[in-house]
Amino acid sequence: MYSKTLAALAITSTALISAQAHAGAANSPASQCVKWTNGDVTPLLSASAIYNPSATQWMRVDCPVERTDFDGFLHNAAVEGSWIRAVDRHYSANVSCQLISYSRNSDGSASFWGTPVRTSSGSGNSTQHLNTGGLAGDNSISHLYFSCNVPPTYSGNQSGLVTYQVSQ
Repeated sequence: MYSKTLAALAITSTALISAQAHAGAANSPASQCVKWTNGDVTPLLSASAIYNPSATQWMRVDCPVERTDFDGFLHNAAVEGSWIRAVDRHYSANVSCQLISYSRNSDGSASFWGTPVRTSSGSGNSTQHLNTGGLAGDNSISHLYFSCNVPPTYSGNQSGLVTYQVSQ
């Protein structure tokens, strides 16, 4: 009886630990972001950051997030928090980003969950921390990405994205 209880406790502990072993947060460089369509602006890469080189066109990009947290025994996958850092050098237009979870379901339908859209405030050379927060309704079969819009250059000054993070 004692050995069965001990074995059950060991299995339960292992399951709980392995479910949490994948959770965490890591910074990702914005150079992983991809443009929405072939017709969109190709980002300018610099030190793993991306910038909008166009004087007329907005840069629309999606930035993939590696899922590190999955549903497990007594554990539901979740996005606990997220942020992206942007440089906004346009005097009147703002960088905007949203974290999205997308899932293609077995019945052929699709499910989307998203954080509120966050925008930069003002312009300058400093990075701005856009805190997109947690994500309700997310599930472990979905994939995650930031969807962002970056304004065109203003007087030759390029706006862009530097790095992003999702805590799972």
